[in-house]
Amino acid sequence: MRGFDLSWAVIYTKPRQEARAKENLEGLGLDVSSPLRPIEKARGGVISVDFEPLFPRYLFVRIEPIVFQKVLHTLRNVRGVSQLVKFGGRLAELDEQTFKKIMSLQEEISLLPVKAYQSGDGVIFTHGAFRDISAVYEESDGDRRVILLFDLLGKSARLSVPVSAVKRG
Repeated sequence: MRGFDLSWAVIYTKPRQEARAKENLEGLGLDVSSPLRPIEKARGGVISVDFEPLFPRYLFVRIEPIVFQKVLHTLRNVRGVSQLVKFGGRLAELDEQTFKKIMSLQEEISLLPVKAYQSGDGVIFTHGAFRDISAVYEESDGDRRVILLFDLLGKSARLSVPVSAVKRG
């Protein structure tokens, strides 16, 4: 560690335990950041927006020399933390400028959630008369329905169905 040059350390978490690790690291008095991105998910017949880590399994911890030096030796034992990221035995460093770019990227990304389905995605009907028939996602029809294109007796048909009636194909 180079002292004041180091702005942020990178922590590698256990699988899907970013929130747990963040909470426990904050409990040690550390400033922790976990950039998130919005993503649409189809659950229970409704498309809703959830937030997922922009960098799965990674957290950023601000290096405040006095606080960080006191807890450095205990970080690997914090619940949810797997290890400190190191290169050649040296702690991975992230300067303040790079961190600010990541945070501004997060702000831009947060304006447009990743869609549950993209136009042209292949899907399969899971219910009803068209069960197990392939279709192509065209667009959303509100938060509970989607519009699909599929081949019906040699002709292209457009149909609005509940989100719960399709899955990725």
